[in-house]
Amino acid sequence: MILSIHVPKAGGNSFRELLQADFGDRMMKDYGDWAGFRVPEAIERCRVRTLAMRARRDELLQKYDIIHGHFPPDKYLGLFPTEDFVAFFRDPYQQTYSHYCFLLRNPQREHLEEKMFHEAKMTLNDYLEWDAFHNQQTQYLGSLSIDDLAMVGIAEEFYRGVNLFNSMFGRNLRGESFLNVNPDHNGAGYTIDDDFRKAVDKYRGADVELYRRAKEIYARQTAKAGV
Repeated sequence: MILSIHVPKAGGNSFRELLQADFGDRMMKDYGDWAGFRVPEAIERCRVRTLAMRARRDELLQKYDIIHGHFPPDKYLGLFPTEDFVAFFRDPYQQTYSHYCFLLRNPQREHLEEKMFHEAKMTLNDYLEWDAFHNQQTQYLGSLSIDDLAMVGIAEEFYRGVNLFNSMFGRNLRGESFLNVNPDHNGAGYTIDDDFRKAVDKYRGADVELYRRAKEIYARQTAKAGV
């Protein structure tokens, strides 16, 4: 089973569309765990949903070849005979700013993180200090290390990462997909000032190190695959 972890604001929606076109009914989308959001309600929700999903093991093996979504890897860890975890990661300064802007422009979403964010009228500094999202990308690894992943993609080289996936898994993901991009930026990078960079270093230091390791692994995997 391929287990594709959708790290927020790292190309996961675009990757999902390419996966869906290639895998069709053999792909299951798994959203709704409130993963990467460390508050008691989200932790309990994830626990309940994990138990329910693990009870479906035989059904999942029969019906699907890949699962993609916002889930912690521990939800499926050790459940299937073979497990290949894959994920795309993004520069933590850009990912952090992008996620803040996403929350800011989506008050209508029925999700606890948006509700808490907008009720508190959070500024950028409030968001950075909010411990629920500290090291958000690292949270998505759960008990795994990045070295445990079968494939590591880099959002900044999205289509090269797609080619790496095709090479490693013998698939044929094709086409262009640009979903959930900030309409005010159209995919362009955010301007990061020194104060913001220092705050990310303080509250998302593990993500900074994770991204450094992700680039190393990605470089090694792309070189080996010749993509």
